[in-house]
Order: sequence, then C-alpha cells, then structure tokens
Amino acid sequence: MTQYRFTGGCHCGNLRFAFDATKELKTLGLRADMCSFCRSHGARTTSDPAGAIRITVRDPAKLSRYRFGLKTADFLICRDCGVYIGALTEDGGKMWFTVNANSFDDRPPPDIPAVPRNFDGEDVPARIARRKKTWTPVAEFVLTRG
Repeated sequence: MTQYRFTGGCHCGNLRFAFDATKELKTLGLRADMCSFCRSHGARTTSDPAGAIRITVRDPAKLSRYRFGLKTADFLICRDCGVYIGALTEDGGKMWFTVNANSFDDRPPPDIPAVPRNFDGEDVPARIARRKKTWTPVAEFVLTRG
C-alpha cells in the first residue's frame, strides 16, 4: 500500500512521473551512483521495490534514451531541456525505474545525504537482478502525442 506520492519531471514538462512509495524519502534514502554519467548530472536517486511509478512522455520525439557501459538501462533525458529524470531497465516484459530525486517537483533538501554507490564490479546478470530487487516497478509508461 503506497502512502507517499512524489511527482516530478523535466523542466519543460515533456517528461512527467508520479512515484508512489511505501516509505518516506528519508527512510528510502538517496543514492549517488559513482558512474561518470550520474556524477556529471549530480543525480541523487531513489527507488522503492514495494512502490510503483507511472511515467508519461508528452512528445516521444523529445525523449532521449541514453545507454552506456553494460547497456542494461535507458537513462531518460528530455531532448528540449536536458533534464535527466531517471533510469529504466527492462527484463521479461517488465520494467523497473530508479528516479532522480533532483527532478521531483518538491526537491529534497541538499542536507539529505546521498550514499555513494559503486556498481562497477557487476556483470550483466548481477546488475539486472539487483535492479529487479531494488528499483521501483513501472506500473505505466505512456507515450502520448501533444
């Protein structure tokens, strides 16, 4: 049962999400992935494996899906305003997401610490298994027009 809703998206509004969590943000915690992409974006991510997220893309032509490294996730970035909202992984017809809390409508204060995490030692099966266990299930991913 979800008790906390976090809404957000990119600066121009093309990418939007509603993240329903079972715990408050301080309990879920924030992570700072040590990969070069997340460090360069200053990302602070969070997820809830017992929660759900709904993602809406107003104009799919303005959605950039960036993959690097092991190519196991799409980093969702708006082509217009450049905001990174989170990473999406897919397996067996299901999707999971880790959301960049810096893209929340009500951003968490900078004094909530983001725990540094380094996943460089993972191979593809381990990375996918970890994400399925710790990331938020995607309840809906809607690509609209206009």
